[in-house]
Amino acid sequence: MNARRTMQAVLAAAVAVGPVTAAAAEAQGWSMFGAQTSGDGANVVAVDAGFPSIALTFFHGVTSIEDVGVRLAFNYAFEGIPTAIYPGLRGEAIARLKLLDNGHLSLGVKGGVGMFGYFAPIATVLGVTIPLGVAVGIPVGSQIAIATGIDVPLFITFGPTGGLTAPILIDAALEYALSARWQASFHARMGPALNPTGPLVPNGSAQIGFEIGIGTAFKL
Repeated sequence: MNARRTMQAVLAAAVAVGPVTAAAAEAQGWSMFGAQTSGDGANVVAVDAGFPSIALTFFHGVTSIEDVGVRLAFNYAFEGIPTAIYPGLRGEAIARLKLLDNGHLSLGVKGGVGMFGYFAPIATVLGVTIPLGVAVGIPVGSQIAIATGIDVPLFITFGPTGGLTAPILIDAALEYALSARWQASFHARMGPALNPTGPLVPNGSAQIGFEIGIGTAFKL
């Protein structure tokens, strides 16, 4: 009797866990930080918070390998520079393209264009952003994926002290598939901000760009 009950419990657990495992495996087909895109006709909405921003991102799958979208952010540090703590807003149109996916590794490129405004007692700083990057995704098991890459979020500030700044950031992220359509993430990126411009930082000074945050994403 005990053996029969044990077998019944094992079978019930297998039936319950099976759909979750399959759903998690399917979720590895899309990513917010890696190279895998949303999928043809699919939509993804993501929210993330940390330093230096709280952001909302939307992607639409134009094809099976290409996404377009928008990203809106409230920032509290000037373009991720920790020594320049000022509030600001940023909006960007973004796109990404998957170049390679062999099941063990995926590779893609991303880019965009946008505008920002920062508000400080000494000045209001307006500028243009041109985020560029390369992303690599590596699945680890059925529910976890690692993403890395290089981001170059170029920005241009206006005015007498304006110019082009070129941050070069190493990116790393960990994504956990909660289901086929829902995932959680932790991400960080850091690197030098070459030729910092604008009145909020000393021009030509050595500055570090830094970002860290947690987020969640839903595939609609």
